[in-house]
Amino acid sequence: MFLPLVSLLLSGCMLMPKPKDKTSTSNPSTSSPNSPDTGDSSDITPDPSVDPVPVDPPDLPDDVEAYYSGISDDLMGTDLLIALQNLNKEKRTSLVGYDDMGTSSSDMFKYTDYDPSTVRYDENNQPYGTRIVSFYSGNTMTSFNREHVWPKSHGGHTVDDDIHMPRPTIPAENGSRGNSFYVEGMKDGKNGWDPAEEDFGEESYRGDSARIIFYCVVANPKLDLVELEYHETSNANPDYLMGKLSDMIKWNNKYAVQDRELRRNSGAQYLQGNRNPFIDHPEYACRIWGSKNSTTKAICGMQ
Repeated sequence: MFLPLVSLLLSGCMLMPKPKDKTSTSNPSTSSPNSPDTGDSSDITPDPSVDPVPVDPPDLPDDVEAYYSGISDDLMGTDLLIALQNLNKEKRTSLVGYDDMGTSSSDMFKYTDYDPSTVRYDENNQPYGTRIVSFYSGNTMTSFNREHVWPKSHGGHTVDDDIHMPRPTIPAENGSRGNSFYVEGMKDGKNGWDPAEEDFGEESYRGDSARIIFYCVVANPKLDLVELEYHETSNANPDYLMGKLSDMIKWNNKYAVQDRELRRNSGAQYLQGNRNPFIDHPEYACRIWGSKNSTTKAICGMQ
């Protein structure tokens, strides 16, 4: 679905931390991924009305840093996205499977979404819990539904066997979003949806949501991100799109990676072998999609 790509301006400055030295595996990128509704062009001027939003990556243990040792700090745009897609294919040795994720605290989500106050350790000394934390609200539970963070009608069925995408949710909370795009300040299907607008929603889950959506594009190159608040789709004819890109980049940068996300990443790696790179390195989002339009450029502090 990728169209010919145009050059990404690399001379600007992005509000990201100084990269750590890693082994370089390819030349710097001169392109970035294309979306149907927005182009990537070096002549896009950042929107002066949009304030930059710095990103604050988490401190990672050495073994997690080693996971990304082959990802060069010089990579940008499509080159970085492809490198992460290749890394994911290499590291992901299995899929949990949507049905096997289950709907009970004794099933597989016990390794990824557990309440840390109920932690136990299995025969491999891997932590798990006896209660599950509900996505969007943070309430705990022992039985639940599964939220397609990337909705099925937008192509989420292509990644729902991967435990990095579905999240356990309280049934009463699960139906509030439908198949809406993520749009800040909205609570209506065709205008988008924001977990912080719900009475039960915890604002910091904006960040979790964005980083899961970004991961899905790594997990399946057929999926893409757009600068839209709504796009007509159906289960029978999915569009394979999600938005709103600039809001999700803003959320990714504004809401620091939570301990729950780091626990989830470790549990998913235990089950499947792979990690969500946007949890470990949220700065990758700006490096890949920051040049998409004037708003994303402004958010990412690109000149």
